[in-house]
Amino acid sequence: MESVLCSIWQVDVRNLVVSKLYICRDYHVQPSEIDKMVYFEYEYIWEEIKKEQKEQEKRQKEDEKKYGQPKMPNYNQMMNNVGKSMPSLPKFSIPKI
Repeated sequence: MESVLCSIWQVDVRNLVVSKLYICRDYHVQPSEIDKMVYFEYEYIWEEIKKEQKEQEKRQKEDEKKYGQPKMPNYNQMMNNVGKSMPSLPKFSIPKI
């Protein structure tokens, strides 16, 4: 019985570190600020971030359906199209002296 009660309060450290990384990277929050938070406050913030990401993905999919193409083209696709859109130089011979 005691082990079941203790399992409620266990935190997956790997999950915690990955979550902190995403918060720091995407929202420019210092890790020390996250460490100062009470754990339940951190959990609420993480839940709101996940909810916001889902809403953003939903809006992006709706825009893709509406306009027929993604808003931001992939960088690799842009670089592949660069060479195709440039005209080729005409061939000419150098005059002989």
